[in-house]
Amino acid sequence: MNINPFLVSGYLDPLYFCDREKESERLMSVIKNQRHLTIFSLRRMGKTGLIKHVFYQIAKDKGILPIYLDIMPTSDFSEFTSSFAKAVFSALAKRESTVKKLLIALSSLRPTLTYDSITGSPEISIKVDNHTEAVQSIEVIFQYLEKQKLHIVIAIDEFQQISNYPEQSVEAELRKNIQQTPNVTFIFSGSRKHILSEMFSNSNRPFFNSTEIMEIGKIDAEVYKSFISDHFNSGGKKIDSNALNMIEQVTFMHTFFVQYICNRLYSENLKKIGVEDVNKIYNSILIENEPVFSNYINLLTAFQLRLLRAIARNSDNLGITSKEFLSKNNLGAASSVNTAIKSLLDKEFIYFEDGRYYLLERFFSGWLAKP
Repeated sequence: MNINPFLVSGYLDPLYFCDREKESERLMSVIKNQRHLTIFSLRRMGKTGLIKHVFYQIAKDKGILPIYLDIMPTSDFSEFTSSFAKAVFSALAKRESTVKKLLIALSSLRPTLTYDSITGSPEISIKVDNHTEAVQSIEVIFQYLEKQKLHIVIAIDEFQQISNYPEQSVEAELRKNIQQTPNVTFIFSGSRKHILSEMFSNSNRPFFNSTEIMEIGKIDAEVYKSFISDHFNSGGKKIDSNALNMIEQVTFMHTFFVQYICNRLYSENLKKIGVEDVNKIYNSILIENEPVFSNYINLLTAFQLRLLRAIARNSDNLGITSKEFLSKNNLGAASSVNTAIKSLLDKEFIYFEDGRYYLLERFFSGWLAKP
């Protein structure tokens, strides 16, 4: 099977993973030396891919058990505990001499055994009905982990989600149990930098100074272009430098958007790819996503939309509250812009970098920028 080398979801193997060498080395060092780490980045910048890239490598060591879970779908501590338990025990079940042994050990949690319909792998889940059960269950889970003769590495993605839980004691409960489990290394990751920073740098919070911090940004443009060019060449295709420059221009080299455009270009029956081909694919993507963009607009006030359009059309928006910028884009008072900026930052429509504001969703930005 001929695989499109530009993956837009999941992880396959190192051949399809671009760069992140320094970040990978640091993450490997953290794991090897049993420290904890918090990773944050903008959404779709590749933090999950980085974790899975390193997990792919450490999985070869039978003394290390990597476990990954995404808690974005959870809304309270009970749901977190259920997700955490399923990820942990399903991973352990693959290494137990018998699944029965694991089920007996966990009998107090009333575990349920199923098998993945595709892989046939055992999956063990527990049902948690309320906060009291969650607290009791999480203690049992950590006690079981502490008894394992393994170095366990657990990556919890979108960790900032716990700040939305109605329970106030979640951070304290987790921190207490983590401290009592020295054979488990935790990797916390998320896209809400300000929430994670507050969680790990505020001396009044349970996770204060409990992990190292690593922020990941964009992959170097020239390194990424070389990766792109090499994969097109390997597939018997050639992409010219102007086409690569256009990809950089419209994506800002944000990982997902680069991968998506290249995936679409690679799927075309083309031997040579130029600027016109990139432009054609890019415009197709914008048209296809119009229903999604319309939903975005429904979440915005008329003023917020006008401000977003001004940002999308003026990448050199250094003086966003200057009289010139306000007048040029019919934005009224600077105070109104500042209020809208705060709301758009909270909703993750925009981010601030190098003194400028940018739209996080690069395709939405391109759509808004059109005349």
